[in-house]
Amino acid sequence: MEAVITDMFGTYAGLVLSVMGVCAAVSALLPAPSEGSSVFYRVLYKLFNVLAVNVGRAKNADDVAQDKAA
Repeated sequence: MEAVITDMFGTYAGLVLSVMGVCAAVSALLPAPSEGSSVFYRVLYKLFNVLAVNVGRAKNADDVAQDKAA
């Protein structure tokens, strides 16, 4: 993954990897938005997950539990 990011972003690869790492740490600590959550929190939560590349099997446990409940 690091090689792909280095090829895509060149000299900014370190910054991109740092942002991904911070967003991954924050998104792991944030609880999944509930039905009563504000739109701002839902958008912020989605943004952190996208920047952290939390998709597919890397989704947070809260997200997976919500998907199964729906």
